[in-house]
Amino acid sequence: MTTGAPRIAVIGDIGGHADQLDEALIVLGADPASGTLPDDLTVVQVGDLVHRGPDSRLVVETVYRFLSHYPDRWVQLCGNHESCHLGEALFVHDPLDDASVLTLRRWEAAGLLRIAVALNTNDGPALVSHAGLTWETWTELGE
Repeated sequence: MTTGAPRIAVIGDIGGHADQLDEALIVLGADPASGTLPDDLTVVQVGDLVHRGPDSRLVVETVYRFLSHYPDRWVQLCGNHESCHLGEALFVHDPLDDASVLTLRRWEAAGLLRIAVALNTNDGPALVSHAGLTWETWTELGE
């Protein structure tokens, strides 16, 4: 489904709430069950997919479907809730099932779990990150 001009949707912290992720995606014209995005849509999810809510595993599985089909149009950023399972813990969070942890590690190894993304929008360039990415941190990353 194409609705005209390209759209970029930035989705904030999901925190293990699969139902809320599904609702947001459906409003955007995506199909969470099949992992299908409309032709005109790019999604940037800013991290914190997991913890706090009841369905962290289901959230990871849903995102996996989209990343598998659209690695160029589903941008997955790493939040502190993911980083604690990647050996980069700044905070200690709730446990996560082994399969979801393995999926996060695979995304990281494949370069699909990013710290930030630069986007060209109709309003000009934009840098999107989870939180706290200062100019000093950005330059330390060598970007």
